[in-house]
Amino acid sequence: MFPEILTEARSLVLERINSLIKAESKVSDSMLYTSTAESKMIRSALLITASKKNTCLTKSSAINLATSIELLHSYSLIHDDLPSMDNDNMRRGKDSNHIKYGEAIAILSGDALQTLAFEVITNDDDLDSDLKVSAISLLTDACGYKGMVLGQELDITAESMQADEEFIKKMHYLKTGKLIEISLVLGFLGYERFSEDKDLIYKLGKSIGVGFQTVDDYLDEFGSQKEIGKPTGSDLKNKKINILSILNEEECLKIISENHVESLEIAEKIFDKENDEDIFKIIDYIYQRKM
Repeated sequence: MFPEILTEARSLVLERINSLIKAESKVSDSMLYTSTAESKMIRSALLITASKKNTCLTKSSAINLATSIELLHSYSLIHDDLPSMDNDNMRRGKDSNHIKYGEAIAILSGDALQTLAFEVITNDDDLDSDLKVSAISLLTDACGYKGMVLGQELDITAESMQADEEFIKKMHYLKTGKLIEISLVLGFLGYERFSEDKDLIYKLGKSIGVGFQTVDDYLDEFGSQKEIGKPTGSDLKNKKINILSILNEEECLKIISENHVESLEIAEKIFDKENDEDIFKIIDYIYQRKM
C-alpha cells in the first residue's frame, strides 16, 4: 500500500519546485522535466516525517530542505543516465533527460539543479545561519567526491573480481544510501535531543539507505519495466555490479528481509509506533515496493 505521507510530501515539494523554476529556457524546461516527473519522493517523505518530531524546524523549512534533497536527487539521475555513465534511455517511465533535450542541455540542467538545491537553503527565512551551514555541510558531504560521486565512480568502474558483499554495501551506501541517510538526519536539524539520538538516527538512515538500493538491485533483475519506470536488466546489459552479482534471488530476498527487520528495530528506538506511524509505513514500503 502506498503511504499517504509520500503523496503529501510529493505535493508539498512539487509546489515548491514549481515556484522556484519557471519554464523560460531549454535548461529550465529540462530541469522541470526531471524534477517534477512521476516519482515516489521517499527522501523528502523521510525528512518531512522526521521533522514532525522536531519543534525546532518549521514546516516551511522542512519543505525547503526536502525540496533541496529532491533537486539534488534529480541532478544525480540526469547525470547517471548519460551515455558516458549508466547509458539509460528511460527514467520514471519516460525518456531520460538527455534523450529528450540532448546531452549538453541535460548536463547543464543537472548542474543548475545542484546549485539551486543550495540556493533554496540559503534563502530560507526561518533557518538561522548556523543551521543553514549545518544543512549545506551535511548535503555536500553526502553528495560530494567522498559520497554520492564516489559511489557512482565505484559503480561504473568496478569489475566483477572486486565484487564481494562488503564492497557492494559500501557502493550502495555511497551511491544511494548516504543521501537517504542525510534526508532523515535533516529532519532532525536543530532538534533539542539530537545529541542523545544522533547515533541511532544515523544508523537508521544508513540501514534504510542500503536496504533501498538492495531492493533496487533486486527490482532491476526481477521487476517489470512498467512497474519500475525503466528497462529491467540494465545492470546486466551494462556489465555493472550489483548485489545479484554475488547472490541468487533467494539469498537476495533473505538479505532484504533481514535489513527490513533491522530498520524497524532501530526505528522503534527513536520513534513511537503509535504516534509516529508514518515512518514505519515508509520503511515497510521501501522494502515491500515493486517499483
